Amino acid sequence: MNTAVIYNSYDITRPALRDFSSRPLPQKVYRRRRLAFLSMVGLIVFLSVLMANEIIGRIQGVPGGSVVEASGNPVVYIVQPGDTLWEIADKFNPEGTDIRHTVDELAKVTGGSNLQPGQRIVLNRGL
Repeated sequence: MNTAVIYNSYDITRPALRDFSSRPLPQKVYRRRRLAFLSMVGLIVFLSVLMANEIIGRIQGVPGGSVVEASGNPVVYIVQPGDTLWEIADKFNPEGTDIRHTVDELAKVTGGSNLQPGQRIVLNRGL
């Protein structure tokens, strides 16, 4: 003979749950959360601007130069007969940069594209 037991679910006592939503958190907790959130947003914005600047520089062919190149002493180049801005730029172009940028900088330094033999050009190492 089989015996079946049926329990009434309404008779089971359940533990009382406390309602924590009625108690507000201290102001220090909210300040800390705001500070952490704003710090994260600031860090994300800072890193985004840094990456965008580097990407734009690489697209234009002028990525950020190293500090060592920028702090070097200026070089004086004396123009030889037959020299062109492109030939001079090829000699002094920093590795990894577009030569057109260097030619533009040389044109600014010399005041145009006309060069005279014996002309002295003062070049910064971080062109």
